[in-house]
Amino acid sequence: MTDPTSAFDALAGRIADIEGRFAGLGDDLAELSGTAADESGLVSATVDATGALTGLTVAPAALRVGTERLAELVLDAYRKARTVATEHVEEHAEGLQVAIGADLTDLFGKPGDFSALGRLEETVARLGRLTDRLPPA
Repeated sequence: MTDPTSAFDALAGRIADIEGRFAGLGDDLAELSGTAADESGLVSATVDATGALTGLTVAPAALRVGTERLAELVLDAYRKARTVATEHVEEHAEGLQVAIGADLTDLFGKPGDFSALGRLEETVARLGRLTDRLPPA
């Protein structure tokens, strides 16, 4: 028979490991960005992982295309930069999702498999019985 306290310690350790994997994710994402230029190459935009514009470069020749066309070029470069940043985030998170998904499946079973819940309830009941045996404080 497994000691309930050891089982909880093991579960807590595995959950802490998963949390640790997430801890550095924010810093990693903060470093990701995407840069792209419009089709003409006159405007280049850079965005961070959230899609916020962090840089914009406009070639001097772009100032001769008129304000409406310049706005189109800026939006085109911005949209392309967002796409690049999104791809970078997805690439970065893909391996993490697989690893964490496997860890969660190990802990709690596959979706629809409630056997892990039964094991958890059994462990909680055992822990309760042990607590009942302790002398009063």
